[in-house]
Amino acid sequence: MEGMAALTPQPIDAALESARQRIARLPALPVLDPRLMQVLAERDVDVQYQHLRELLRVDPALAARVLKVANSAFYGSRSITSIDRSLTVLGAVAVAGIAMVARFDANLAPQSPKSAGFRALRRHSLMTAVAAKALAARADSSLWDREAAFVVGLLHDLGWIVHVQLEPGQAPRAEGVETFDPAEHSLLSAALFAHWQLPAQFIEAVRDHHHLGESGPASVGRALLAVAEQCAMHGGDEFGQQLRPQDSQLPLALFRLTVPELRELGQRCAAEADAIDTLVN
Repeated sequence: MEGMAALTPQPIDAALESARQRIARLPALPVLDPRLMQVLAERDVDVQYQHLRELLRVDPALAARVLKVANSAFYGSRSITSIDRSLTVLGAVAVAGIAMVARFDANLAPQSPKSAGFRALRRHSLMTAVAAKALAARADSSLWDREAAFVVGLLHDLGWIVHVQLEPGQAPRAEGVETFDPAEHSLLSAALFAHWQLPAQFIEAVRDHHHLGESGPASVGRALLAVAEQCAMHGGDEFGQQLRPQDSQLPLALFRLTVPELRELGQRCAAEADAIDTLVN
């Protein structure tokens, strides 16, 4: 995420700070290893690699997944036998993303009545991540490289899980029909990012990604997520489908896309998400 190196922390507003304080009082979220947050928040690439080496050294199962992905046809079917070489091929942030996908629902009991909803959320997040990565390659933005876009797409809806921890009786449903204001989950996602001290561009991107306004988005990151979610929907994702605008309302020109191309990209991203999902499980 080279484009992030020059960023400085930005002050957060009262609503975001209030939500962040609520999150700070919660027990640790079960979804992600805090060491992965260190990787994403770290600006020094050498330190990122050091954190990941330490994590993979003590987690053989995760190390095996990373080697599997690095050697897959998806990344060119290389003959890679070491973690260091895998990190070189995939990149530190991509490896952190693989770890996040692998652990997204690691603590969710299969027999839980909430399982179907969380699996749908996991699928939605992965499809959005793949689409965001593809869109970043098409956008003219120095702030969003493909790795950063993949990670923000993967994490953008963690506010749903925060909400469930704050309100245990309200879990996401598999069909994507949610029970609370989408602005709330966007705020909680942004507050979680602020609590984790992730880059300001991540916070801004997720804060209002469902409310682009008539004049278009306030940031490329917001547009990236909005269009990526639409790609996911065209790839068969039904989670939160009722929140999606019409294709013609989206800032497709930022990504040099037409409506037919958006739908075609959604199908390609679905296939890529399936490939990644198979590799990390």
